[in-house]
Amino acid sequence: MKRPVCKKALGGAFRAVSCVLILLWDQAGAADRQLEELLRQGDELYCTHHLAPGRLDEAIGCYEQALSLKPGEYRILWKLSEMHQIYGMLLEDRERAKKEALWEKGMEYGRRAVEVFPDGKEGHFYYMANMGALARERGALQSVWKFRKIRKELDRTLEIDPNYAPALVAKAQYLTEMPGLLGGSDEEAVRLYEQALRADPDYGIARYYLAELHARRGRYEQALARIAEILASPPTDCVANWAAIDRPWAEKLLEEIRAKTSR
Repeated sequence: MKRPVCKKALGGAFRAVSCVLILLWDQAGAADRQLEELLRQGDELYCTHHLAPGRLDEAIGCYEQALSLKPGEYRILWKLSEMHQIYGMLLEDRERAKKEALWEKGMEYGRRAVEVFPDGKEGHFYYMANMGALARERGALQSVWKFRKIRKELDRTLEIDPNYAPALVAKAQYLTEMPGLLGGSDEEAVRLYEQALRADPDYGIARYYLAELHARRGRYEQALARIAEILASPPTDCVANWAAIDRPWAEKLLEEIRAKTSR
């Protein structure tokens, strides 16, 4: 004979299960809020890293904490790869060991981003950018294996998005560095820089490299026009890289042009 089910006990069990589900839901919501807050803080620190020493370290710290909460999150991995690449660019030549360590770690984050989302342009690009920076620092850019590996990632980036400005600029840079027999072409590089600026007018480093190329070829008026654009208009979203890279590099190039043309 079956024992009768006590409605009171059954109701209590339902309430207990409901409480557990609510608790789990609240915990999941709290984790999501913590993740988004870490990313918000990281973005704010990254976009103002020119204002105080250590902000890039803090930005990376926020993103690494976020990654510990969500280890396979593509947007966190590629952003960490980007931050490491930029950080290395900002260091002085005398800090070579730190530069190389940053780019090695940036490569690792980029590689993981590609594994998580093979069709993501940012992962392929920043994996390549850190690899290229490290190879250039070590004088290995002319290595056939390195060049092929870098070119493979760059080509894949542009296959995913043919108008991705950072990749267009990177391809233009390699074209100016390679001899003509290996496919180098200054004119094609100019075309790519201009394409990058049409795709993203705020991508100021494209203006700098274009000005540098014009100056190297003796086209000083065109170079000065691009420099004037850099100095006149900071980007509308993230001003830090303009303040720490684009503007000081442009000012230095301007001084070099003035010195050459005033003789």
